[in-house]
Amino acid sequence: MMKKGLIAAACALFCFAAWAQAPATVGTDYTRPPIHFSDGEKSFVNSDVFFKLLSADRETGLNFVEFALNGSNFMKYKSPFQILEEGNYDISYRGYDNSGNLEVPKTLSVIVDNTPPKTAVETTEPLYTDGSKTYCSANTKWFVSASDALGGAGVAAAYVGTDLNSLDKYGKGKDAEEAYFSLGQEGPAYLYYTAIDNVGNLAPIELVSVTVDMEPPVVRLENSNRLINKDDEYMVFPNEDLVDQEGRVIVSANESVAFAADDELSGLDAIYIKINDGEYTKYVEPVRFNQNDVYTIEVKAIDNVGNVSEPVVYTCYVDKINPESEIEIIDRVENVLPTITAED
Repeated sequence: MMKKGLIAAACALFCFAAWAQAPATVGTDYTRPPIHFSDGEKSFVNSDVFFKLLSADRETGLNFVEFALNGSNFMKYKSPFQILEEGNYDISYRGYDNSGNLEVPKTLSVIVDNTPPKTAVETTEPLYTDGSKTYCSANTKWFVSASDALGGAGVAAAYVGTDLNSLDKYGKGKDAEEAYFSLGQEGPAYLYYTAIDNVGNLAPIELVSVTVDMEPPVVRLENSNRLINKDDEYMVFPNEDLVDQEGRVIVSANESVAFAADDELSGLDAIYIKINDGEYTKYVEPVRFNQNDVYTIEVKAIDNVGNVSEPVVYTCYVDKINPESEIEIIDRVENVLPTITAED
């Protein structure tokens, strides 16, 4: 799977043919039953089907029944028979009675299909891979696409789930909500899928390993390397604790304010910021302020499967006001000395 690849195309989901005998669940213990299926024009069987010839003669009695495959020489029928090799077959058969009357041959045309469908699993949302793991969001829906072009009987149902021994039947068409499967729990998961055709051939059960990421990134203010001592408390600039009386983060025009975000699963894709009444733009470098003002900065982040954090609002006050200093004249014990004038 390519990064952010595997976006499902709606047309890739085929319309499943109806097969009343398609089981509600399948697993590793599935055994193909003998099935005769007709699509209205052609008849399909698998090699577990037997053909039994029935004939009777009320006058002199039946001598024997014979049959032939695909125009070959007729042979006497003794017991029900199978056709093990796949392909199209014309089964011709006729009876011969004790008076020497030979029935006009009848023919049954069947297609022997022992080939299971080809399957793939697709998603409604893009997946992300970091090279070793694949991630999806909670909004991702999974569905199985399959085709049975080689065997020809057509696909009856698709199966998907997280329990290898009990995969549920899904899919009646590309627009049907019941065709989709969702993973509802965060963390690693194994997703199994397969499909079955109209004569009971089950495709090999396949596996997708994925990690479900339901949590958006956590935005934070990223500190610089400058140490500040305010009121005998040391802190790194800028700092969420370095605030004025109104709770605004105090920033310096000589410094930049940087933002970061953490995402433990699929990882961070991008950070977006909005300053005052502006539009959200992609954050690419720390923000600098060039005038003494108050700035409202909204910061949000998106991870690699599309989870978006709620905006975090920072109100920043740019400190460009110079300090105000005074001098006092005191004695040894820090009493302020009065000023004595010549008139005194």
